[in-house]
Amino acid sequence: MKGAFYIDGEDMYLRFGAVLISGGYDDILTFPSLKEPDKNDWPEEDGVEVDLSNPKLDSKEITLDFFAEDAFGFVDFVSKPKYHVFRVPSLGREWKLRLSSQTDNKVWVDSTKFSLKFVEDSFERPEEYVPASGCGVVIPKCSYEIDGISLRDYGITVTEAKDDVLKSPAAKRNMLRQIQTKDGQIYDVEQLFFSTKEVTFKCEMCAASIERFWKCYDAFFYDLIQPEERALYVEYTDEEYPCYYKKSSGFKILSLSGTVRVSFSFTLVFTVFRIGETDYILGSEDDERIVLEDDGETCIDMKYYAG
Repeated sequence: MKGAFYIDGEDMYLRFGAVLISGGYDDILTFPSLKEPDKNDWPEEDGVEVDLSNPKLDSKEITLDFFAEDAFGFVDFVSKPKYHVFRVPSLGREWKLRLSSQTDNKVWVDSTKFSLKFVEDSFERPEEYVPASGCGVVIPKCSYEIDGISLRDYGITVTEAKDDVLKSPAAKRNMLRQIQTKDGQIYDVEQLFFSTKEVTFKCEMCAASIERFWKCYDAFFYDLIQPEERALYVEYTDEEYPCYYKKSSGFKILSLSGTVRVSFSFTLVFTVFRIGETDYILGSEDDERIVLEDDGETCIDMKYYAG
């Protein structure tokens, strides 16, 4: 327990008999959500136009779970009116936080289990960071690319997303009239346009070490929040979709010894999405498209041969 975590340079176990409960500090890994960008929602077009020329991150709330012999002393310590620097050696990183509230408390004769909510108000974005270069361990092939970079290069395996990716967005509401003297309503059905939609990707990020994990983490999230829209390529639809990062959630540390493994989710907003008719083209066993020798580009439409 000694040396497990420090606040303002002091070992909390030695001073207050305090420890972070297993799984009780996963929340600290959450990447901040994006502040809602300005947008234009034109009724006669699919999706929205979003101003992502200078995207900004929101503040972040973090709930940490503790067990302490001197809980009163610990809470008093973090209640001092200033930012407190939290350091967890096993994670290899520091966070500057302020106390917000106590969300849970269970008192026994000689110890207390409790939860505290902290706020991270600001962040220092790195001017430079190591680009995606793999995680140092073998992971499965990924069906998704963002701006031409496979999520696999960030050490990410997507465990769930396909259902939401293929789900149609809600239709925008057209002009309608309610007449009190008539049943029902009058609705303009001459056109139909779709709204934006959110897709949450459930993932696992793996890396050979905690140092390599942070390189993958930083590269992934800071690539996501670069100015302008991202282009998400989906292998099973062979389409690219314009989108932008909204938030991350559900971080859970699965392993810190040996291979670092962390599960989490991130949400993208698809700014324009419309489902089209399915095309069937001839492909090889390794999922490569077979094209005509004449131009090296034209695919073979299997619906034509099916009659």
